[in-house]
Amino acid sequence: MRPSAELRSGLRRLFVLFAVVFLLTSAVSLAIGALAHASLERAVADGFYIAGVAVLVSSFILGLRGPLRADWGEGEEATMPVRRGAGLMPRMIRRTTRDERVDARRTSIALFALGIGLILIGAGFDPSRKAF
Repeated sequence: MRPSAELRSGLRRLFVLFAVVFLLTSAVSLAIGALAHASLERAVADGFYIAGVAVLVSSFILGLRGPLRADWGEGEEATMPVRRGAGLMPRMIRRTTRDERVDARRTSIALFALGIGLILIGAGFDPSRKAF
């Protein structure tokens, strides 16, 4: 059975995201480690630890969003009117749709997996930790 075009497209985007995060984290870590005259292996490990923790925190924050969303546009009617601000406050607040909740949950889980993966990669580069 061949995977659908949507699945292939999603996996391609996930791979690109992971590759960009990996390359960017490696480059910034190596640059900071070289400027600090530190062990480059340790600098890369620390960079992946920091990136992994940042992604885990963003996953946690994304997963904790409530069932209400700000409605900034002039689109469909909102369910709860709020005080109108001087452009800094949303015009209305609306309940999330089922698709938005499912999408937020999936995104949070994917970010959690990416964060754990980055921490494991950092552990693989860490010279003070050896698996074997």
